[in-house]
Amino acid sequence: MKVVIDTNVVISAAFGSKSCSRAIVKTLDAEVVEPPLIVEELSRFVERLSDNDKIDDNSIRGFVRFIEFFLSTVRIVRGYPLICYGQDLPDNHFISLAAFESALLVTGDKLCRRIALENNVKCVSPSEYE
Repeated sequence: MKVVIDTNVVISAAFGSKSCSRAIVKTLDAEVVEPPLIVEELSRFVERLSDNDKIDDNSIRGFVRFIEFFLSTVRIVRGYPLICYGQDLPDNHFISLAAFESALLVTGDKLCRRIALENNVKCVSPSEYE
């Protein structure tokens, strides 16, 4: 089975969400495909963390290691048709890729999930995927 994991699930797992962490672990038995956008979104998040004085360097390094591990287990897919499902451009990338690859989309974003399901794209929350 192919799975697309939304950025919010990866970030939540890195910060200790049990349901998101279990969802990530479960994907190790699946083929995970991701749009190139996930690399950009995760990099921007690390930059924002680095600018936050309340977060120590060890936490940031741990987050970066988690991201590097996650990205080493996925296949980045280019060249899929980008369809405008809604107003959130990043959501459109994840939904479009899931539709193109006939993959299951795992997202914690309720609006993204609703739009995906309305457009017959298989989609579940992290807790439903566990």
